[in-house]
Amino acid sequence: MAADIDGSALARAATLLADARHAVVLAGAGMSKESGIPTFRGDGGLWTVRGEPPLNQYETFSMDPRRWWERRLEQERHADEFAVAIEAAEPNPGHVALAQLEALGAVAHVISQNIDNLHRRAGQRALTEIHGNRMWMRCVSCETRWPRAEFPVDPEALPPRCAQPGCGGIVKGDTVMFGEPIPPSALHQCALETAQADLFLSVGTSAVVYPAAQYPISAAQRGVPLIEINPEPTPLTPLAAVVLRGASGAILPALVEAVRDARARGGETSHS
Repeated sequence: MAADIDGSALARAATLLADARHAVVLAGAGMSKESGIPTFRGDGGLWTVRGEPPLNQYETFSMDPRRWWERRLEQERHADEFAVAIEAAEPNPGHVALAQLEALGAVAHVISQNIDNLHRRAGQRALTEIHGNRMWMRCVSCETRWPRAEFPVDPEALPPRCAQPGCGGIVKGDTVMFGEPIPPSALHQCALETAQADLFLSVGTSAVVYPAAQYPISAAQRGVPLIEINPEPTPLTPLAAVVLRGASGAILPALVEAVRDARARGGETSHS
């Protein structure tokens, strides 16, 4: 265990995880930052440096989806620094550890605010990407999603259309735009997981973007313990039963080992 991790807080968090039946995680941009992807907000974030994008992105798309797709295909030929960073990024030890916690049965579901596909690449299965996934496509009508590699876009037939029988809706990138409603299926899944949660973890999120930030708050308000893993305090800190300060890439792997140790001790106790 890294010397700067609070051992007593880690042990408390591991005990909560080892005993939980339905632990839910809200994962934020801090996890992506540890893989070299710039955040949007905060010191040095893309929007801090460049200014926020137009708030009417989805309206612009809806008014002329063909033109939007033409611009997108052109932009893909001249990728900016953010796109390059995502393409080059690899899952970090925090992503891997979250997937391991799922494999151990200690984490039931991850709600991710990130669009970079790193959770999937790390092996996360029970996952809702509330802001979408840059590597996927989505029909705006029926919400069917496809990996981008499985949905080739014909520049001569824009905008692309859904291939589901009886649909034919317009297909866009899966990432949720400014002004675009979050897909109802994603909101429903997040609400369902939150309602079932008997433990909630907030990992690498500033907890200022809604509706995602509301899920751990809602759980805490009904008495569900909250574990916060973040280098800095957030609006969730006063609600947290356990606070672990530091990078998720260091804390989550230590938490995996601590959960294994807690379960081993529990097994020894039950057989003594």
